[in-house]
Amino acid sequence: MSTNYAPAPKEGNRNYIVTLLLAWFLGIFGIHRFYTGYILIGVIQLITGGGCGIWTLIDVISIAMNKYQDAEGNDLADYNPGCGMIALIVIIVGFILGGISGLLGMFTIS
Repeated sequence: MSTNYAPAPKEGNRNYIVTLLLAWFLGIFGIHRFYTGYILIGVIQLITGGGCGIWTLIDVISIAMNKYQDAEGNDLADYNPGCGMIALIVIIVGFILGGISGLLGMFTIS
């Protein structure tokens, strides 16, 4: 009886927290992409401002959820689910507050 197991993902030498912080603070410049070995994508993000912020947001969410790998296909080292949860909560609260602010802005009298 043989069982086929998927190989365990290999952990790379790029740190999870460093990647998350680079994406959070410098994501529109693609710095996290340069750090993880995606040079061409980093240049494209640098030129486009992180895809006008959309690409950066997607990257931050994927890093926070530990779904991001370096250019060699390795998982990020030292995954911290607490930091990922905090990042996701801040993003969700930011969207909610931004939506509320936008709605309140529609009802102001000039």
